[in-house]
Amino acid sequence: MEQKLTTTRPKGAGLVIGLLYLLAIGIVAYWVSFFSGGEVQATQDDCYIIFQRNFPAPDAMIALCAVICAEGLRRCKEWAVLWGLVAVGGLFFLGLIDIAYNLWNNMYFKVSGEMGAEIFINIFCMGFGAFLMVYLWRNRNRLEK
Repeated sequence: MEQKLTTTRPKGAGLVIGLLYLLAIGIVAYWVSFFSGGEVQATQDDCYIIFQRNFPAPDAMIALCAVICAEGLRRCKEWAVLWGLVAVGGLFFLGLIDIAYNLWNNMYFKVSGEMGAEIFINIFCMGFGAFLMVYLWRNRNRLEK
């Protein structure tokens, strides 16, 4: 038995749309800070700087997918699910690669505001990624083809 398609915006979509735009803005702000003043850099170690410089392009892709997903949700279009799940994959990758780097390099033991921001980013990537994945999948039948 097929579920009937409805085109009303899913419950909580406004919050999810706002979080997706906030994610995209946060990514841009992070990289502006990283390359301009370095306020977000958890350490000045060469290996950390070299490691981090690998991520502007993947992060830009996550931001782009987040914006496209947000617009799809705003318009109640089913393609929001596709773009949102691509963003989720990027968030999981970013979160896991950062967590692995931080564990292998004992970064979690460095007490600083910058490291606190890194921890927040790790938790946000994994937590929001999981939330977005479940939210989009549960609401996929409420979006217009």
